[in-house]
Amino acid sequence: MSRRQQWVYRVEPSQFPEDFPERLERFMRAAGFTSRGLARRLRVNNRMLRRWRRGVRPDPGHLFSLFETADEMGLLHILLHGTRDQDAGARGEG
Repeated sequence: MSRRQQWVYRVEPSQFPEDFPERLERFMRAAGFTSRGLARRLRVNNRMLRRWRRGVRPDPGHLFSLFETADEMGLLHILLHGTRDQDAGARGEG
């Protein structure tokens, strides 16, 4: 009898922007959200939002909701890594 092949998959850690709390703050200002208002919109506890603002990563479901909200408002570029704002600043355009 043959032995079953065991596959080993290596999962690369996702790159999460270190400046996410600053991006979140910029998004909130641009969208006109208070922390309480954004927490309600995302259906999270205000304490959870405070943790994100201190550097704790949101889970994938909450991050998706945040991106979806930002996209609806036309402000997704503020949250995404390598935003147009940063690219323009690096080229001296902005």
